[in-house]
Amino acid sequence: MSLTKKITKIKKIKKTNKKSTKKSPCRISDTNNVGILQGSKIVYDNGKIIIKNYKSTSDTMYQIGSCSKFITAIVVAKLYELGKLDYDTDINKYLKKWKCPQKGITLKHLLTHTSGSSDGNGYLGESPQRYLEQNLDFNIKIINGEWSLGTRFNTTEKPGKKFMYSGAGFQVIQQVLEEITNERLYKLMEKYLFTPLNMKNSTGKLLYEGEHNYLLADMDGLYRMHLETAAAGIWMSCNDLLTFTLDLMNSYNNNSGKILQQETMKLITKNYNTGDKKLFEKWSLGMEHVEDEDGNRKFGHSGGLYGNQVDCYCIPDKNYINIFMINNNPKVDFNCDKVKKKAVKKLDLSNTIFN
Repeated sequence: MSLTKKITKIKKIKKTNKKSTKKSPCRISDTNNVGILQGSKIVYDNGKIIIKNYKSTSDTMYQIGSCSKFITAIVVAKLYELGKLDYDTDINKYLKKWKCPQKGITLKHLLTHTSGSSDGNGYLGESPQRYLEQNLDFNIKIINGEWSLGTRFNTTEKPGKKFMYSGAGFQVIQQVLEEITNERLYKLMEKYLFTPLNMKNSTGKLLYEGEHNYLLADMDGLYRMHLETAAAGIWMSCNDLLTFTLDLMNSYNNNSGKILQQETMKLITKNYNTGDKKLFEKWSLGMEHVEDEDGNRKFGHSGGLYGNQVDCYCIPDKNYINIFMINNNPKVDFNCDKVKKKAVKKLDLSNTIFN
């Protein structure tokens, strides 16, 4: 989640061979003050695909917020398959440029939010008019809380003792991945996920106005830069997120996915927080662990930034995937559930669109 009073302007980029800065005509007044600027919805139901867009396309890219953690978790799983890391090893064995002050923390702890660190509301983002570089030194500043808009990785509990949601923990994961491979996380995503699946509308890069040809969701002046790639920094379209999740579901169901083996998918989608329900929320390795009304396992992640709401959930036993992305004005309403209900009512959408 990202909250800030600093609001800056950004213009929508047309996807053409020439760079364009034509501004989207979509504005708050178009939605009767419901706060919805744009929305995209895709449901995959046993081979049938249902698509609904409001002032958007299924290839329009949204900031997916904490759903970035889902993507990061799959990079971790891929490197696990390649034998480059282990879930139960003290992360300090992988780290040279930065050392975790708390001994005994593992990738499993970080992925299940049981490292003992918590950081409240997460990251505020940065003005898109300030040019910054994605590198190890800057990520260390984020982890240490030395960046003005960052939140420090700060352990207040012993590892494995309690569930405490931590975005900063995922920046520690990013540090591990980048030190192990000597590559930036966004490049690892391109190499192991986006390129193999032909996901052309996905990136973990910082997008500066006039320097890319992506079709971005219109932010109506609320756009922020998120340098925290692992925790909140990815841009992605509904179509690409479906492609990604469908590949994982295929791996889970019949080992036919391109990214991970079925054994790995079974491993990472188990519930690892099995302690006292008062202390632990069910969580898989980088994914929320929930069940549908019939008791079937669901995996995926949600995300919320200042101006964006994203949900992505898969029920592999039903061959079902539900994804939505909403661009909203948080000054009207920041509550995700309320925003979805308003979208159904005010925008004349059927009840199958945002639920």
